[in-house]
Amino acid sequence: MTGGEVPRGVRVATLLAWLMVPAGALLLAAGMLDLAYWASPEAGRLTTLMNDIETEYGVPAPAMIRGGSGAVLLVVLGAAGVAYGGLAPLIGRGSRWARSWGVGIGFAVFLIGLTTVGADASQPGYLRDYFTAMTWQGIGDRIPRVEALLYPQWYAWLEDIGQGAVTMLGLAVSVALIWAAISHAEHFMARGDGGQPDEWDNTIARMRANRRPSDQG
Repeated sequence: MTGGEVPRGVRVATLLAWLMVPAGALLLAAGMLDLAYWASPEAGRLTTLMNDIETEYGVPAPAMIRGGSGAVLLVVLGAAGVAYGGLAPLIGRGSRWARSWGVGIGFAVFLIGLTTVGADASQPGYLRDYFTAMTWQGIGDRIPRVEALLYPQWYAWLEDIGQGAVTMLGLAVSVALIWAAISHAEHFMARGDGGQPDEWDNTIARMRANRRPSDQG
């Protein structure tokens, strides 16, 4: 099968599905680095110190300091992004089940990523905000102690880039698949698994039938 035999909309959806692999790998790497850090003695001392600061002065830890549970979520999302690449060649070939799973998983990844971003936004997002709050509370002398226990700052950049890329690609590939399924339904029917039309196919057929009169008018 040459690239010219595949409709452009399907090729775009396939490309976006492939891009989930490097984005997922980046987020997976960020999650693994986080897990390694939170298993270290420095992380334990940092957690104790930040908990004491929050208890005594009401200054919550910044969102970038996720802790072990946040790191596990990064690993899961990253692995989902890498695994998503397995659907890419099947989408290009017109597999209807790959199309349907691609839409569902893509939206799930987007919603989970968006929820995580929203949770981060509800807290001070950066260390500078955290340190500013500490200074306002008159405990600026503890800032060097926090800095000495933190992981390298490029961890946070790696996490933000990977999380943002996976989240936006999850939405983009889902929308692209829906558009490709509507605009090029024949690709999935003619080249797909050859089974009977499912509910998705019937819905698309109705949409295309309702669109034709307006197109002709």
